Amino acid sequence: MKTRLIISSLVVFSSFSVKAQEVTDTIKSQELNEVVVQAQMQRTSSTKSTYTPTGKQKNAAQNAVDLLRQMAIPQIRINPIDETVTDNVGGNVAIYINFLEASKEEMEGLRTADVRRVEYLEFPTDPRFRGAERVINIIVQEYAYGGYTKITANENFLVGLSSRVNIFSKFTYKKMTYDLFAGANNWNNHHIGNTTEGIYRLTDNDGKEYSVTRKETLESSHYKQNQYPVTFRATYNSDKIQIRNLLAFTNLGVPTNEYSGKLEYSPNSAQGYSFDRKNPNRSNSVAYSGTYFFALPKGFSIDFSPSFNYTHGNDYTDYAASSQPTIYRHAKEDAYNYRLNLYIRKSLGQKHSIMLGGNGGDNINRLEYTGDNGYRDRFHNAFAAGMVGYNFQTQKISVNLDAGFAWENSDINGKTNSDTYPFTHINVRYVPNQRNSFSAYFQYATNSPGISEKSSDLLRDNELMYITGNPLLENCRHTTVNLAYTWMPSNAFGMSAYGRYFGMYDRQLLVYTPYQDGKALLRSYINDGDYLNGEIGLAANWKLLNGKLQLYANPSQSFYKSTGIFNDNCNSFRVTAQASYYLDSFYFQAYYESPKKSMFTSSPRINKGRNFHSVTVGWANANWNLRVMAANFFNKGWDGATNTTASPYYNEQQTIIGTSSHPRINFTATYTFGYGKKVQRGNEVGEQSGAASAILK
Repeated sequence: MKTRLIISSLVVFSSFSVKAQEVTDTIKSQELNEVVVQAQMQRTSSTKSTYTPTGKQKNAAQNAVDLLRQMAIPQIRINPIDETVTDNVGGNVAIYINFLEASKEEMEGLRTADVRRVEYLEFPTDPRFRGAERVINIIVQEYAYGGYTKITANENFLVGLSSRVNIFSKFTYKKMTYDLFAGANNWNNHHIGNTTEGIYRLTDNDGKEYSVTRKETLESSHYKQNQYPVTFRATYNSDKIQIRNLLAFTNLGVPTNEYSGKLEYSPNSAQGYSFDRKNPNRSNSVAYSGTYFFALPKGFSIDFSPSFNYTHGNDYTDYAASSQPTIYRHAKEDAYNYRLNLYIRKSLGQKHSIMLGGNGGDNINRLEYTGDNGYRDRFHNAFAAGMVGYNFQTQKISVNLDAGFAWENSDINGKTNSDTYPFTHINVRYVPNQRNSFSAYFQYATNSPGISEKSSDLLRDNELMYITGNPLLENCRHTTVNLAYTWMPSNAFGMSAYGRYFGMYDRQLLVYTPYQDGKALLRSYINDGDYLNGEIGLAANWKLLNGKLQLYANPSQSFYKSTGIFNDNCNSFRVTAQASYYLDSFYFQAYYESPKKSMFTSSPRINKGRNFHSVTVGWANANWNLRVMAANFFNKGWDGATNTTASPYYNEQQTIIGTSSHPRINFTATYTFGYGKKVQRGNEVGEQSGAASAILK
């Protein structure tokens, strides 16, 4: 019934929109003799790599991230499950549209037919990128007046209810553009949770150590989530000024979040133990963000961007185990965060530029626990930073470097901790011609723990485990070194070879220690040991049959090592492969990603996931895009991944149960109709995130 209603809505919109068509420029045309010119669809320079999507790729893509997937850009990687975009070694890639930052949800409303080119930039100097290290900048055609409306419906089958429906509308008049986004995201499934076997090393009344194996086997679960985001944005755009203000509201409710099953202890021959855990929650969030960019005389430009988020949340935990007291608590929270960014750039001739930047803000949490535990918490984590940057650029060489200092101060119920530290980034890019580029990158920076890791509250997780944070947990330093070579010999082939080293020193580490004279364990955080990670790989994209067939492959080898209390290492090989074929209005795609093993940065845990594979068939025209995907049809069961923990007082084997690796069929439909006249560029708006929570989990 729900699917029929969605499809009916799409048909209704299509029926009345035929009268609202786009107006093209009325310029006289004259027929000329045929001239065959092969356009350069991909090229690289000292500042960026530029890719022009083909008409087939734009026609097949349903949103901005999907267009990046269709293009298979060799310098980036897209997660097939959560659709996050990273570089090949997992580094953050900021997504911009026409030099204005956009979230993943914002890009869902993008009209891909309006995309003109996609730029991949490393360490860009434009102040509108706010010091981002890697950027995808999507150049999109705007409207002189008018705009478009786009409806998206996404449904998953065989995994319970998994539905996303949203509508986006853009309207432009002269220099003003208004965007409105509204969505409904609903989930309801009975296959989620964990089966966990833990070995606890405890102490008896005589002081003797002994081990208890506690196994929690999931037998039944039920999870329901409803999310309703609404966002409005207004943008003023002229030759030298860009001003944007955004307001957003999101209602998020998890009315049902229940897990139950069998509970076993060893050595203990008693049978019939069980557990039941409930964790419903709800929250309301409001968000504001602004962008104020001015191109000033004498080579100056300035970008100022304030943001504010507020979330009010209620979280309920109810845990019952056989022959044990019930654990109940209610957490009520008000979370705020604000941030101010300011970047000023000055061009010095054709080859040099300098940048001054600064940012500051605060994360504030007011949290109250009732039930078995009564706490009133006041947390805040303030920060400020200043930096100076320099850029030297010629046609073949680009050198970017910046350095600065940052200050942080955390206050956890009166326990304060401050840190002042330097940071620096150096990026060198050499481009002998438009087909080859070499880049090297170095970073020295700091990792800061979140507020929940610093919480002073002590909560009971189960009959043998308590959890808390560490208000005196310190920041840790890290270094990153990236090397990459990109080769684009023709429009048909592109390749990127890369390597990375990442080291985190005296990192924040999750530890388990004796509690209550050894009768239980306490999970907390300390600074201990180093986390080291390296990766080498190769990503290549090959187009055949005049672009109708596109092949992509990305093999990589990762290396992990941990020192200190958690002394371990692991290596992992992964390969990602994708094949796309375009036939008139139809498109076909096959995707495979092998299982991968990885080590967590801040816990004694190794994760091993399952493979992901899919086959997609779609059809699209100027307004409609209809797609069916069958995923994981060779997988069995609901197991998604395993986590293995080894530490002096606690070992754990955990199976994560969910829908990510289970067979499923996905149906996605988009309908877009435009109106007005296009002459410029633009982007879309969407769901925004709230403030970070400090509730212990």
